[in-house]
Amino acid sequence: MPVRAVLDTNVLVSGLMGTKGAPRQALDAWLEGQFTLVTSLYLVDELVHVFQYPRIAERLQVTEDELAALLAALLSQAEVVPEKLQLLGVTRDPEDDAVVTCAVEGSADYIVSGDQDLLVLNHYEGVRVVTPRQFVEILQGEGC
Repeated sequence: MPVRAVLDTNVLVSGLMGTKGAPRQALDAWLEGQFTLVTSLYLVDELVHVFQYPRIAERLQVTEDELAALLAALLSQAEVVPEKLQLLGVTRDPEDDAVVTCAVEGSADYIVSGDQDLLVLNHYEGVRVVTPRQFVEILQGEGC
């Protein structure tokens, strides 16, 4: 059964802002079909919102067309959960509850994040919370 993972917004943004590093490797691994990306419309909306921050927009290493293609891929190639589940109070930051909710509802194996409010969970309802580096190692068979 293929690995299923939620990439937190910070990982997607970091992956698009750099051409190297674990966030980019995780993003590339998804684009290469190495795992099933699980997301929600809420998380896609959050991503679009973050892309509009001036400090982010100027650092993105992608063109507007590539960005549009990524968003289209998120909606067509990722598994988008129906958002019927709502978990509250799971994380220290209420905004991060949406990431955990998406992972649980989408039966994800991993949440991939650089956010300490998520990483401190370590596990939740069978979902393991890992850094981008740990996730890349897992995909390479080194970090199980």
